[in-house]
Amino acid sequence: MSLLVTSFPSVPHIQREGSALLRLLVLDVYVSTGEKEDFLRELVRLSDHRSQSAYVCFVNVHMLVEANRDSKFREIVNQADICCPDGLPVAISVGWFYAIRQAQIAGPDTLPRLMEMAGKLRRRIFILGSTDAVVERFRERAAIEHPDVVICGHFCPPFRTLLAEEDDLIVEQINRSRADMIFVALGCPKQEKWMASHRGRVNGCMFGLGYAIPVYAGVESRAPRWMIEHGLEWFFRLSSDPKRLFKRYVETNSVFIRGMVLRWFFIRLEKVYLFFHGKQA
Repeated sequence: MSLLVTSFPSVPHIQREGSALLRLLVLDVYVSTGEKEDFLRELVRLSDHRSQSAYVCFVNVHMLVEANRDSKFREIVNQADICCPDGLPVAISVGWFYAIRQAQIAGPDTLPRLMEMAGKLRRRIFILGSTDAVVERFRERAAIEHPDVVICGHFCPPFRTLLAEEDDLIVEQINRSRADMIFVALGCPKQEKWMASHRGRVNGCMFGLGYAIPVYAGVESRAPRWMIEHGLEWFFRLSSDPKRLFKRYVETNSVFIRGMVLRWFFIRLEKVYLFFHGKQA
């Protein structure tokens, strides 16, 4: 199994015009960084005009590893308008490489804040993916906690490649609903690929929230706060569904750790090289 490791400038970054968020490179993915409130403001701003088409990725270890394996998927993630550091290991990596204290911006934590802002600003929400039962539970909780939120539609596509005519109908349904926020729950990497291929066609901001949808609906359980704060949420999810997740977690976590160690080694090697050539690292 190969892991792409390249040589970068000291602080490789992207800052989009008008954005308060700085994007820093972590294993070939430009992860957005900033304060939690800055993230919320930017996420809400992207959904401010229905004529604007944008998408947001929530980057965890699994997504980082998939992006390193697949250059086309890496391009999809890097072209997202915002890449939230969804996993605590990803947030910690930013601090490790760039000496920045970056908070985790997890999907299950962000979704309730988006619901709150949608209610205040009268933003309309469309849910793509999940199941009718999950969305019904989602609606029930939203009606209690955020009665002003309008969930204007839901569609769960079949588990197969859609015909062009079917895809056109989904786009038409979303745009006809006048949704400002589109919550996409198709699983990684499918949802990220779908969002990228529909930017410019879907009016509104698409959020790749995946697992956060059933968590908000109360169908899936999330780890206790102490486990989340110590980076053990993956272990909680693994213990909840070992048959499906064991192989994936063992594989992706080991590749991630190896990539981090190699990146650390190359940084140190670069500093030694610069030192012996009479330059300041």
